[in-house]
Amino acid sequence: MHNKKIWLSVGLVILVVGGAVGATAAYFTAQRTVSTNKFTAGTLDMNVQSDSVVNKPFVIENMGENANISGTQTWTVKNTGSLPGRLLVRLGNLVNKENGCNDQEKDAETTCEEDATGELGGAITLNVALDGVDKVSSTLATTNQSKIGSDWNGLTPIILQPNESRTVTAHWATDESSYGNEVQSDSLEFDLNFRLVQLIDGPTPANN
Repeated sequence: MHNKKIWLSVGLVILVVGGAVGATAAYFTAQRTVSTNKFTAGTLDMNVQSDSVVNKPFVIENMGENANISGTQTWTVKNTGSLPGRLLVRLGNLVNKENGCNDQEKDAETTCEEDATGELGGAITLNVALDGVDKVSSTLATTNQSKIGSDWNGLTPIILQPNESRTVTAHWATDESSYGNEVQSDSLEFDLNFRLVQLIDGPTPANN
């Protein structure tokens, strides 16, 4: 009986000591303060320049001056920010204008007077090249406005690092066999838009 009490007492002491150690350990802490935290947002900006003109619009008209029409325009696109970005190119504000109907046009296009959309763009093919290599192509019909952008978006991503420059060239052409009297008096206009999109882990915004 006496021995049982000793073991019980020892057992109680061990439990108490163990509890004390556990309680003390719960207050062990370590702390460091770093006072030089700094968060800086990067920048994404670009410059598009051609003959000192930025964001130059296109206007194609008076096709009667030359049956075989063609033209070209080149821009230097530079990433002027501090972050890499994906270069996107698309058409904007594509408008084909009918501009009235004379007798010859009415013979070729019986619905001319009811149709406010011109046919000139459908006869002209636009190619867009990167550093001299054609990448995407489309006619300039109003219904095809999104094709250049969607096809460009499907290319292997074109990444511009900070201060990196690339050249983008648009060249267009048609020949006398591509159209007839249905385009008389027609004209078309459109913009070529450039965008840099910050690289992120996720899908690139739609290029349309």
